Amino acid sequence: MIITFEGGEGVGKTTQVALLGDYFDRKSTPWLSIREPGGSSISEEIRALFIKRPLDPITELFLILASRRENICSLIEPALANNKVVIIDRFIDSTFVYQGIAGGLGKELVMDIMKLSHTYLEPDITFILDMEPKDAISRITPGDKFEHKPLRFHEKLRQAFLNLPSETGSVADRYYVIDASRTIEDVNKEILFIVEGKLLKNSR
Repeated sequence: MIITFEGGEGVGKTTQVALLGDYFDRKSTPWLSIREPGGSSISEEIRALFIKRPLDPITELFLILASRRENICSLIEPALANNKVVIIDRFIDSTFVYQGIAGGLGKELVMDIMKLSHTYLEPDITFILDMEPKDAISRITPGDKFEHKPLRFHEKLRQAFLNLPSETGSVADRYYVIDASRTIEDVNKEILFIVEGKLLKNSR
């Protein structure tokens, strides 16, 4: 099973990834967590280039997909083969939103390139953590190039994430939009309720 966390900057993805990992630890369920870009040692080197330097959207896309392909081969596929749950902080949907929509490349081109590069791997569950961008940004100290973008950029990202479930056709049922403006505990409870329901359904 692949579970991904998506959403704009400052919505709490990293926190919820960690809490979901704690849940699987309590259940003695093996799991792997990675972030994107990042993950393997090579992917972390790519991340250092990606998040700091201003880049053309096509260059960003190729760096992201190089990082992802390395992760798929060295981390994700071996984990799935060993029946581990894979939790990913940003994945294919962030590529659609950041490079496809915000970057102006278009979702169709991004999809085509992902499929050609064998980097399109559809998750079983995608949590879109959602809240007002101005409130989300106030939670963080801007560090990377995306966090320093103006508010209108973050508002565009938010709308793009919210539009994904209605724009992806047959895979729309994997999306769960979560109100991330609530307490960390309340957000975590809703996520665990959904995960437990999915696991129960899959065990039948």
